[in-house]
Amino acid sequence: MGAGGGSNKAAQQAAQQEGLRQANINRSMQQINQIYGSPQREADINDFLSASRSFYRQNLDRQHDAADRSLRFAMARNGLTGGSASVDANRQLGQDYQQGILTADRLAQSAANELRNADETSRMNMIQLAQTGADMTTGANNAALSLRNNLAGARSQLNADALGELFSGVGAIAKASRDQAETRRANRDFYNLYYSPGFGYGAGGR
Repeated sequence: MGAGGGSNKAAQQAAQQEGLRQANINRSMQQINQIYGSPQREADINDFLSASRSFYRQNLDRQHDAADRSLRFAMARNGLTGGSASVDANRQLGQDYQQGILTADRLAQSAANELRNADETSRMNMIQLAQTGADMTTGANNAALSLRNNLAGARSQLNADALGELFSGVGAIAKASRDQAETRRANRDFYNLYYSPGFGYGAGGR
């Protein structure tokens, strides 16, 4: 009877210990989920989304301003300012800019989604760690550190080059204008030289 009672007591103690362990695991998991799903984290992600939009829009605006200057110079160089060619080119510039706004927003949204995915991956890793019996303090500290690292990593991934050359069409117009101006200049220089007194046709004509 004594042996049976001791066995039952040992079983009860083992059950209590297991129950305590599971309770601790559940509390750790709950705490981790609260950290990752907190309103503050959502606010951090929204702030990052806004900052990403601003980052890409600033780079878009720089491209736009450069393209606008090139276009104005190109039109003036060829005496086309205010003409139909200038109107068409500026319409293309505006269309490219609107497309650029969409591209900038898509890139910002993608960056925010990647941050959320990184959070979810690290949350699952923290949950697995908690299930091994890691203490609550360790789990909370690791979760907080992971969130900071994820945000820092997302910021470092922002890349202005991802926008691409949004105003390549306008750039082609400007280049064509420069090429035409160079051709006209070369033709004019050749004409002035060839028909100048003492050279070529001008000399023979005398």
